[in-house]
Amino acid sequence: MRVAGSAALTTQMAYSRIIGLVLAVCWTASAGANDAYKVDPGPFEIVAVEIELPFPELDKHLPLRIAYPGAPGLYPVIVFSHGGGCPKDMYLRLSDHWASHGYVVISPLHADSRSLLTSFAGLDPKTLGQLIFNRRYDMQHVLNSLDTIEAQVPGLAGRLDRDRLVAAGHSMGGATAMAVTGLVLEDSSGRFVDRFDEDRFDVLLLIGDPGNRDFMPEGPWRAIALPTLIVTGSNDYGQKFGGGPMKLDFPEGTEFADTPNHYVFITDMDHYMGGLICRTDVSGPLDYDAVVITRSVGTAFLDAYTKDDDEAKRFLSSDELPGLTDGRATLEER
Repeated sequence: MRVAGSAALTTQMAYSRIIGLVLAVCWTASAGANDAYKVDPGPFEIVAVEIELPFPELDKHLPLRIAYPGAPGLYPVIVFSHGGGCPKDMYLRLSDHWASHGYVVISPLHADSRSLLTSFAGLDPKTLGQLIFNRRYDMQHVLNSLDTIEAQVPGLAGRLDRDRLVAAGHSMGGATAMAVTGLVLEDSSGRFVDRFDEDRFDVLLLIGDPGNRDFMPEGPWRAIALPTLIVTGSNDYGQKFGGGPMKLDFPEGTEFADTPNHYVFITDMDHYMGGLICRTDVSGPLDYDAVVITRSVGTAFLDAYTKDDDEAKRFLSSDELPGLTDGRATLEER
């Protein structure tokens, strides 16, 4: 186990907090800092650890990064699934912000990550499909192993609120998060129906609209009976794999849930925020504002649906976001 007590990681976290403060000031300069929702780092000092979680069912150890508040308390748990092939530590600008506001963020490193020397290039469809399918088992295994995680990280003892669980992810990680929160799809030929038995998550947070991918039905999150946040942008299109997998759709008779779907749209935001999340080998420019908007509105959404926070609910139902972002971002309920 590696604990974030080292000088290097402590410096990195301090630097991240300084950058967050600078970005927050820039974002709220025209509107006044008190008008935005928690753009600043939160009141909690962050503890970050990396462990390997035994996973005998898949004959592996699952690497986890866990960020959590340093103060005692009972905190909602976010399980965050990274995008396809993403290297480790590409989402710290999001996860550590949420941890500083009172959340435990557990980020599994899936087997498709480049940090594990995996490459999608040249993979046969069966192997690729198995890698993608096993991601949901990683998410489920985290929930099954919360006691084991506490035993490996003594500082987490008594801090994991098992009654407030959030599935979150970016890109393919968003599809993974939907898969463990009730999404059922079938292929275009009707040869199989893709469903997964997991019902413990309470809230769903998606970065990158999965409905923008040509193999997904429009608004697949509509079929999930959980409060959902979707963050997307006008240039939000992810990587395509060759000819693409088969077309997926909802099974006949699917009922669309009457639950809140909060939809953030950021003009000119691309799938990787210019190289700040998931991938650095993209054209840019680095989109720090999109990161700040995502984590701020994300905090409001999380506070509203895991902490029953009245101010967060008010923010989500307001029309303040365009003014706070100089017209760049909108927030609506669908």
